[in-house]
This record gives sequence, C-alpha cells and structure tokens, in this order.
Amino acid sequence: MNIKPKMNESARPLPAVEDDERYRDEVDAFIARNRDALNASIRRGRKEVTEGDLPTDTIEDIIAEGRRRYGER
Repeated sequence: MNIKPKMNESARPLPAVEDDERYRDEVDAFIARNRDALNASIRRGRKEVTEGDLPTDTIEDIIAEGRRRYGER
C-alpha cells in the first residue's frame, strides 16, 4: 500500500537548491574573510528570535531593499 503524506494546501513549494562545486572556493574564501561578522549576525539573529522579534521579510523584500540601497546591478 502506497500512502502519500498529506500536503498543506497553503504551503509554497521550496525552490531547488543545489550544491554547485564551481563556486566552492569563492564561498570558502568569503566565509574565511567574513567569519567574525557572520557569527555575530547568527548570534544577533538567535537573540532576536528568543526575544520574539521574528522577521517577516520574504526573499523578494530582501532583494528589493538591496536594490534600493545599492541600485540595480
């Protein structure tokens, strides 16, 4: 018997994210250069979540804000 899990009708499908080996060296270098800032950002985010300050921005909101700040590239 093949039983499929019931899907939440309102859930949006997640985009496929693939590990692209072509950029591994660039990503590793970025992380190495920015490790302290990235860790500080994670700590800040965790603190905000524990305080109930949850973000509501979508990826589209974040992209639009970046374009407003830095212009279309």
